[in-house]
Amino acid sequence: MSQRELLIMLTHAQLCDSCRRRLLADPAAVSVGRVLSDAEKGTLARLTADDFLTPALLARAVGATAAEIEEYRDHPVARLRHL
Repeated sequence: MSQRELLIMLTHAQLCDSCRRRLLADPAAVSVGRVLSDAEKGTLARLTADDFLTPALLARAVGATAAEIEEYRDHPVARLRHL
């Protein structure tokens, strides 16, 4: 299973303060209409503001590598799609 959608959401949230606040306040609401597994939705629910401090912390929190976070951070969709 690809974590593409999850990583796009998370890297956008790392860049966008308002989307990060929305994600942290109500992860279930931001996952509506997105192709996410139950495990990925659970990952979103466990995130804290501290997980977004650095790419390495975010990667550790979601079970990805820092390189994957950096790769998706530059993805055009991650830069443009608000949650």
